[in-house]
Amino acid sequence: MPDAKESSAVLIVDDSATDAFIHARILERIKQVKPIHTASNGKEALELLTQYSLNVKPLPQIIFLDLNMPIMDGFAFVEAFRKTPLNGKEKVKIVIVTSSSSQGDMQKAKELGIQNFMIKPMTEEKFLEVIGLTTE
Repeated sequence: MPDAKESSAVLIVDDSATDAFIHARILERIKQVKPIHTASNGKEALELLTQYSLNVKPLPQIIFLDLNMPIMDGFAFVEAFRKTPLNGKEKVKIVIVTSSSSQGDMQKAKELGIQNFMIKPMTEEKFLEVIGLTTE
């Protein structure tokens, strides 16, 4: 993760336009992440990441991923992301950001290699923790 002087590109994948907007505003206040991109489901996110790859743009360093979305949910996205040939994807940190506190969802995330599972609502402190910065 970048230190406090660096900036990270972020992708927010959430079907709730309200949640995506709030998360983006919180991240803008932190001023350690930019640009901030959004997608409303896993399929749209994969298409965006593929376009980055085709245009030789770097992938975001962090993906904040909702689980319960139409078209392609968060778990399906993770599985498809792992199978999609994208340069630099091994450096992308995926963070589940969901309203689900299901132990089954948490276990499945761990099985998929995702260590960061955050329960909504998100706060500035939670975002700072997950991007590797601390409040001072």
